[in-house]
Formats: sequence, C-alpha cells, structure tokens
Amino acid sequence: MKTRDRILEVSLLLFNEEGESRLSSVDIANALEISPGNLYYHFKGKDAIIRALYDRFDEELRVILRGSKGGVASIEDNWVYIYILLEEIYDFRFFYRDIAGLLARYPDLAVRFRSLIAAKRNNIAQIIDDLERPGLIRVDKRLKSPLADQIITTLTFWLAGDALTKDVHDGPALIHKTVFQVMCLMVPYTGEAAPTVLGRMIRHFEQAKQ
Repeated sequence: MKTRDRILEVSLLLFNEEGESRLSSVDIANALEISPGNLYYHFKGKDAIIRALYDRFDEELRVILRGSKGGVASIEDNWVYIYILLEEIYDFRFFYRDIAGLLARYPDLAVRFRSLIAAKRNNIAQIIDDLERPGLIRVDKRLKSPLADQIITTLTFWLAGDALTKDVHDGPALIHKTVFQVMCLMVPYTGEAAPTVLGRMIRHFEQAKQ
C-alpha cells in the first residue's frame, strides 16, 4: 500500500476509535511509525487528512444514493438499503459522532455536509414515493415531509445518540437496531399489512440479536 493510502487508512481507524479532536498529526505519524516530516510531505497536517477522508466518504455515499433509484421495490428492499447506507456511514463514523463540533472546526466541510444530508433526505423522499406507487405504503401528502425529516434525523444522529446511552452497542448491533428503528417509522403507513410487516421485522430483529 502506498504511504498516502496508509496514512488515510490508519487515520480513519484512529479517528473512528478515538475521535479526531483528540489526535494530532504527530499522533498519526507515530501510529504509522513514520516521521512527521514524511506525513507532511503527503498531507499538510491533520486538516488535509480529514478533508481527504471526507472526499472519499462523500463520493462513496453518493454512489449508494444514486444506486437506490428504481431499486427499492419492496419493504424488504428498503430494509436492505438502509443497512447499506448505515454500514457506509459507520465506516466513517467519526464525522457523525460529534457533528456540531467537527463542522464548527471545519466550516468548509459544513457546507458540503449539509449538501450531503439534503441529498440523503431527497433520496428518502424518493423511496417513500417508490413504495407508495405500488401501494406498499400510503402516506398522506401532508405527512410525507415530516416522515422524511424523521427518518433523516435518525440516520444522522444515531451514532451521537448511542454515545449518550449507558449501553454503547458494537457496530453490527447498533446498525441493526437503527435499521429497525427506521423501519418502525414506516410500519404505520403499510395499512392492513402492518401486523404482517411488523411481525416479519420483529422476527428478523430478534434472530439477528442471537
């Protein structure tokens, strides 16, 4: 692996485990067992590393968002899609654990992050429309925007919320729990199928916990 790629991989690991605010470029160089000068040759400090990681995250997440178009044709498809979305976010979770603090330190990223959140919200709104078209869900047009807002809030603050609880979950457990929470927001709109949909979701949720 090239030195530049190693720097990004190790930095992402450290930021995810310890939080970016606690680490300096010297800490990253020490973890890589390279000199600070060598690191500086590739990245002009920690700020440049964070921006490079955000570039990668933004690109990968937008590919996932584009991939949902026309691909969510059932409640189960939506379940799987939310999994994929959360797994990608979890890979870059340090961006989400302290959103307010990080974006205050990097105002240029704040603009891009808001754009990404808006793209995710549009994506969720499109999925609601896609599921409504064949009658899988029925949402009063007055409730579509609040429903999309509630889902995007869950998808944005699930990591920060988990950090505030007494029982912090590991990655797979937290992802599964959050998918279940998002899907529960959809159940009331599945009409007569709601008991069946909810029953399948609960069984899947319980089995995955075992």
